[in-house]
Amino acid sequence: MEKANNLNSAVKKVFSEREKFIILGLTGRTGSGCSTTAKILAQEFQCFHAPMPKGDGDIDDRQYRITHTYLQKNWGKFYVIQAADIISSFILEHDFSNFIKMYSSHMGLKEEWVQDQIPSSFKDLFVERHQLRIEIRNRILADESALRGSDIHEFNFVKLPDFTGHAKSCLEGVLKGSYVKFYQFIANNIRKSGKAYSTVFSPDSIFTLAQRVNSFVKQLRLRQKEEGGRVLVCIDAIRNPFEASFFRERYSAFYLVSVATDEEERRRRLRGKPFSYGDSTIDQIELKECPPKLSGEEYYFSQNVPECIEMADIHIYNPKDDSKAFREIKKQLIKYISLIMHPGLVQPTDVERCMQIAIDAKLNSGCVSRQVGAVITDKTYSVKAIGWNSTPEGQVPCSLRSINDLISAEDSLAFSDYERTNGSFMEKVKVIYKEEILVAADNGWPLSYCFKDIKNCIDEEKNQVHTKALHAEENAFLQITKYGGQGIKGGYLFTTSSPCELCAKKAYQLGITKIHYLDPYPGISGTHVLGIGKERPDVVPFVGAIGRGYQQLFDPIMSHKEAMRDLLNLQIPNIKSELRAKITELEHRCNSLVQENQTLKQQR
Repeated sequence: MEKANNLNSAVKKVFSEREKFIILGLTGRTGSGCSTTAKILAQEFQCFHAPMPKGDGDIDDRQYRITHTYLQKNWGKFYVIQAADIISSFILEHDFSNFIKMYSSHMGLKEEWVQDQIPSSFKDLFVERHQLRIEIRNRILADESALRGSDIHEFNFVKLPDFTGHAKSCLEGVLKGSYVKFYQFIANNIRKSGKAYSTVFSPDSIFTLAQRVNSFVKQLRLRQKEEGGRVLVCIDAIRNPFEASFFRERYSAFYLVSVATDEEERRRRLRGKPFSYGDSTIDQIELKECPPKLSGEEYYFSQNVPECIEMADIHIYNPKDDSKAFREIKKQLIKYISLIMHPGLVQPTDVERCMQIAIDAKLNSGCVSRQVGAVITDKTYSVKAIGWNSTPEGQVPCSLRSINDLISAEDSLAFSDYERTNGSFMEKVKVIYKEEILVAADNGWPLSYCFKDIKNCIDEEKNQVHTKALHAEENAFLQITKYGGQGIKGGYLFTTSSPCELCAKKAYQLGITKIHYLDPYPGISGTHVLGIGKERPDVVPFVGAIGRGYQQLFDPIMSHKEAMRDLLNLQIPNIKSELRAKITELEHRCNSLVQENQTLKQQR
């Protein structure tokens, strides 16, 4: 009995490590549903009101029934750390007059006018929380173990969110849309300089915002050690890819979760309550979150939601839901939270499996700008072709070409006749890649370069035709032609980035009926090239676990058979072994009888 209890406890111990500590980082465009997801995760399971399994025998429903049953027994509500609250904690390290001055300046308003618009109750609240924040900061700087304090916990998880709510109401009352704009500005300042009101770039400050979030996580873990229980954390929301990397490198229990919806639906939500934003405000938010091209210092401290979405471990889709029941998003959360706690509880879907192949394929890309992978299947999800963006076969990928070799006329096979002989091109190369710059940058890295960027610089235009790489979808289509294969009419395309206008035309012509993508391409291919005609392909955002998340969620910690054996102390008879033992026993008895018979004969 003791052995059985030990085995039962061992199985539970193995899986409890996954159940005790989880960090989810939510990412997505404003209006996609990150805050809705965070609110759902912060509930008890009985308040969750998740849809019940249908019981109709469908594979998806069978999987949902398993995950639903599992979470009924193992659910724990999440602590939510709002990025806005973290920003508020930096704002509160400065006094009220500095707050008014910075807000007025950034919004282009007169300081005296803003003062008159701010309710006195908010000023009193600001002064009180400012004093508390300074006191808490000083205590933590003196002794980090102060994080265990219940008063600090109350400030971080009760008083700080309360302040943020009042700040939002106050700033929106002064100028509609100013709360998001001002808090985005402060967040960029913190990543840029480490301070709320400084715009001086310091590389050492890139992770300042993430480090403050991490201090909140540390506080929860310190309290867990003293009080027991679980630490389930939801960060709402991560919009800078380096912050996502910060948590991924520190915690194996960190998962980046992308929340997406249709663009039309997202904008509809932002126009309605509680936002009530106009189109110009929505466009400004979009420009901040999804900048067309980042370079220089901005690349490190700015929001870059598309890149965060591309990095995500889990992709959740939040469709239009006028009932506000959020049934679809709850079903997806149940599946993936249960898999985080119990890897391998259910298997990946056909869509997840095919997109995972596309994710793996993109790693073959030799493009120095962006890696993309694509998979083509028939309508039974049987893979017919795989592609990635790279140079045509026989040409050297851009990632393996060195600008030093071009300038010094080395490695002639890597460079085109145009690159080696065109005077204007070589002159522009030498202007951009000056010798002193190349010497200073010589740290052993491959000094690859992008031909398209230099050619467009010479031509003073933005022309995608100059790229040396085939697009991933294009490459996959050509593999079928190159090596022969079945027709793909009626089949599906999986791509890590929705197809551009040129690849969308090819997909349409080949009869692709469904396109699954991770991140939308910033063009008009969806609404123009694919949004016409009688046989329009369905273009759907990917839902599921992918990349690192795919491996972590679907690779079991131990086989289900072994887990059930030790959990239930199963003693399943092995008929073959029992028969073998019986035969051995009979053989032994037979030998004994033979010997006994021989002895009797000798006695006669």
